[in-house]
Amino acid sequence: MLKRRHYHIADIESCVLCTAQEEETIDQLIFNCPFSQACWAKIGISYNINISRIEATIRAKEIYSGRLFFEIFTITAWNIWKERNYFIFNQISRTYNAWLERTKADLSWLRYRVSTNLSDYITSLVNNL
Repeated sequence: MLKRRHYHIADIESCVLCTAQEEETIDQLIFNCPFSQACWAKIGISYNINISRIEATIRAKEIYSGRLFFEIFTITAWNIWKERNYFIFNQISRTYNAWLERTKADLSWLRYRVSTNLSDYITSLVNNL
């Protein structure tokens, strides 16, 4: 990502979230990286990395058994992105537990934007993560 924008921070061109040393792209970082795949699995979203991003998202929504798919999807992806940025800009090593705690906190804030029955659903989701 940074390479494509001609923005160089050290010599990092590979994904900092995994050990595979794959070149960092949006697909690799958010969906294909083993770290990201563990995050998606924890949240309960199945993401097929072998098809286009749009088609994979549509299929993931169809398969997802919970409510508020796009809100949960966005919060999950955002927190994967933040884990990456914590390493790139602050040299804070990524951890699955840090991602999980931030994701749970962001999901908890979502409770204030939805109806009571959805708020209860979010509380249950967060408590079960």
